[in-house]
Amino acid sequence: MSHHYLYNKKEDEIMEELELVFPTKEYETQIKEYVQEFMNNNENEIAGDANLCKIKDFDKWLKKIESDLSEETVEKGEVPSTIYLTIRKSDNKIVGNIQINHYLNEKLLHYGGHIRNSIRPSERNKGYATEQIRLGLEKCKELGIGRVFLDSYKDNIASIKSIISNGGILENEVKMPNGKINQRYWITLKKRYANRHKLEKPNSDLIYLVKSFEENCFNGDVCYYNFRNANIKISIPNGKIVIDNNYKLLEFYNYSSKVKLSAFYDENSEIIEWYFDIAKKIGKENGVPYEDDLYLDVVVRPDGKIILLDEKELEEALKRFEITKEEYEMAYEEVNQLMMLLKERKENLKNFTDKYLNYFEN
Repeated sequence: MSHHYLYNKKEDEIMEELELVFPTKEYETQIKEYVQEFMNNNENEIAGDANLCKIKDFDKWLKKIESDLSEETVEKGEVPSTIYLTIRKSDNKIVGNIQINHYLNEKLLHYGGHIRNSIRPSERNKGYATEQIRLGLEKCKELGIGRVFLDSYKDNIASIKSIISNGGILENEVKMPNGKINQRYWITLKKRYANRHKLEKPNSDLIYLVKSFEENCFNGDVCYYNFRNANIKISIPNGKIVIDNNYKLLEFYNYSSKVKLSAFYDENSEIIEWYFDIAKKIGKENGVPYEDDLYLDVVVRPDGKIILLDEKELEEALKRFEITKEEYEMAYEEVNQLMMLLKERKENLKNFTDKYLNYFEN
């Protein structure tokens, strides 16, 4: 049997590849052995087991996890969720489990979060928890979750480490009724890095340049992309192509602002559209600019038409407790100021972005 490996730099060790699998009848014997290992280790609960330890009847549990998948069939008062077995590919062994809540309610915002997970006692301290969460975050993306909440007792050092290794940012600590301190972390899945096009298409014919500017009209980094061989054409909802062979893109990262401007140009350096992202934060990591997107976007067409996008997505994020009421209001404050400014000075927008395009092309 062939072996698959990942290199875990955090742990400085070779780790065999894992995959997430939805439980089925064929895993019954393995799952029962898995649960028994926790019991033998004096652990009577398994985080993220979808109540398997309480239900005990395997067939009944399988029916429950099927019903948990849907809003229509999940138990009243609960949110839809998906449980996965974490399987080591080399020997098909269950090394852990992870349960993903599709969205938050007030109860889960207080305690529980989007992700609950466990690693079996005999497979701990191998870096599996970090990789299990990483795989879980990919599932969260597929569900459209923009910001993922995880919590853990402060004394669970391994759990805390796995959350932080996946980008977890501590929000606060809460003393629980049992006297323990619970740490609450958020992981954003809305970050977009300036070098993403290069990373996504490492062998494509792409020119990617970054320049820093300190000027009265702009202070920050400007990123230039020339898609000399785009491979895949990208179009916007109105059907207009914005990325094609020899098309260019400018991105403006002002680190004291909450707005990121993108300017799309065709092969003749004619503007296609301007796109403004409202951001929770614009920052820089390891020298790479990024934006942590806050849903609302503003598009300006070459004819001067101004369009506000993604209000529904912002509203849904608030309902799912992925953003706070303050962040919701901040997004609208930023977009209202931006749209007012654009209406007053939209004739200057082309001159502004053309100026920086010339910096890179001349």
